[in-house]
Amino acid sequence: MTAKGGDKMDSERFLRSVINASPNAVITINESGEILIFSRMAQAMFGFAESEVLGKNVRVLMPEPDHSLHDGYMRRYIETGKANVIGRARPVTARRKNGDVFPAVLHISEFDEEERIFVGFIEDVSRQKATERRLEDTQLQLQHAGRIGAMGEIATSIAHELNQPLTAAASLAGAASLTLKKASFDGKDDALTLIDDAVSEIRRASGVIRQMRDFLRNRETERALHSINRIVEESCLIALIGAETDGVMVASALDDHAGSAMVDRIQLQQVIVNLIRNAVDAMQETRNKQLTIATASAGDFVEIRIADTGSGITDEMKKRLFEPFATTKEDGMGIGLSISKSIVEAHKGELFAMDNHPAGAVFVVKLPASKDGAKEDA
Repeated sequence: MTAKGGDKMDSERFLRSVINASPNAVITINESGEILIFSRMAQAMFGFAESEVLGKNVRVLMPEPDHSLHDGYMRRYIETGKANVIGRARPVTARRKNGDVFPAVLHISEFDEEERIFVGFIEDVSRQKATERRLEDTQLQLQHAGRIGAMGEIATSIAHELNQPLTAAASLAGAASLTLKKASFDGKDDALTLIDDAVSEIRRASGVIRQMRDFLRNRETERALHSINRIVEESCLIALIGAETDGVMVASALDDHAGSAMVDRIQLQQVIVNLIRNAVDAMQETRNKQLTIATASAGDFVEIRIADTGSGITDEMKKRLFEPFATTKEDGMGIGLSISKSIVEAHKGELFAMDNHPAGAVFVVKLPASKDGAKEDA
């Protein structure tokens, strides 16, 4: 009997050591929901000492509405045997001792040993959720910045195209007014008044277009010192969604010494996301789809390179690559590269393209590197 009792104690110690070694919180409960084992990770995660929760109902770890509904879930399963959560992971919301709630993933297993025991494995996914929220916020900001940038680029192009004929029309109307002033006929004064009104309206239209262009292009930037590698990594997470399913092989070569630059994070991410997506699009019809994203320190500058093995850039397109509305895509507007170049140049940098050998293209963003001693934004 003593030996058997000793074996049981050894088994329990072994079981507890295994449970305490788990990287996830492990909690065991009985049919009544009473906590039997509360692992070390569970204590760290929830803020309770094991002695504070042993024998208590596991709902103490749950916020509403699960706090009030949990016992009903247990009774229903015990009476019907119909499992809704046993044997599979599901997202839940948990509550710490101090009342804070946090997102978690729960996996429940069941076994019988003299009595029915349920084992819960809990993973705190607060960091993952925070990262997801940050990416979602960044995507929304990028979309907004993209729309504003596109509107500004379109407005600039429209202003450029319309101001020339409007200026010509104003000049012609002015010349007609001078000619009429030398003539003598009935209704001359009325005609001159009408022409002067026309010139005034033409100039007003030109002013409205110019104001719209300036309003949309002169968005106040929020520049701070940012790690270039970090911006590139965040941009890749957004831009490469779905790229793997298209057969694109992605290689990253981020230089640890690339350093930081004083930039508007959202605007620079807008540039990188656009270049990456363009590179992926350029490889749609090619068999070898290799995308390389690299950073490097280049003297007083930091470089970001986006290289693809796509169809490359034709000699004709090279001449107007960064002009508004220049595109080879059937459904493209052709303003992405124009906006990107404007953003980079506003940061006193340079954006250019060159051939990638043996096939494809390389787009290079060069930005002034930060000075020593500058403090990076969190």
